[in-house]
Amino acid sequence: MFRGLYTAYTGMTTQQSKMDAISNNLANADTTGFKKDQMVQNSFKELLTYKIHDPELPQTETIGQMSLGVKVSQVYTDFSQGSMKQTDSQLDAAIQGTGFFKVGIVDEEGNMTTSYTRDGSFNLNQDGTLVTNDGLFVLTEANSTINLGSGDFRINSDGSIYQSETLLGKLQIVDFEDLTTLRKQGSNLFQTTEDSVEKAFEGTIEQGFLESSNTNSITEMIDMISTSRTYEANQKIIQTYDATMDKVVNNVGTVR
Repeated sequence: MFRGLYTAYTGMTTQQSKMDAISNNLANADTTGFKKDQMVQNSFKELLTYKIHDPELPQTETIGQMSLGVKVSQVYTDFSQGSMKQTDSQLDAAIQGTGFFKVGIVDEEGNMTTSYTRDGSFNLNQDGTLVTNDGLFVLTEANSTINLGSGDFRINSDGSIYQSETLLGKLQIVDFEDLTTLRKQGSNLFQTTEDSVEKAFEGTIEQGFLESSNTNSITEMIDMISTSRTYEANQKIIQTYDATMDKVVNNVGTVR
């Protein structure tokens, strides 16, 4: 294979992956608590260098035949704070700082499966229990649900929920030592992995506010245009190689 064809091919596939990430970010620009994805790309030479110095890779192991081109080395989630949007609804709560609301769903056997979210646009189900928009139970520090009935309530900055002067419970808000160990589940839910280590929440809760997506639509649109042009440039390279090979096959060596 011509080396230029391979280089252009890897460029196209990498830009397609980048376009997928940008499209998902734009689709969730209005999703409460959404955290955008970013993609890191490296040339093959850079990736080869990383592998050579990888302590988990035996130095006697052959990496493979070296080729030029670019690869997606990492897709990571940007956990930076989104802007605060005031709603004045007592059911809305936003996290200021790092941390996640712990939510759960009960299966048919009564087992609780937990997830984590930054989306604090809560509702009350038919029993008056605090739930997310997807129907997941909002959990307290005791891993129990919170029944608010139909009366007014307030949420303090530490997550404590009061009805008049009665403490109903305290929202379980969890932070992690390394956020990169979390894995996305849908648009705004996260699951822990075996490497996830919890730590104390040091932020505050703002009742009557929601955290907007940290996606900047203008920046994503600019990146989309740039990615599209890069994809088209690689496509033209392949077309040029195709035309050149066609000429070689059909014209070179023709007996006149």
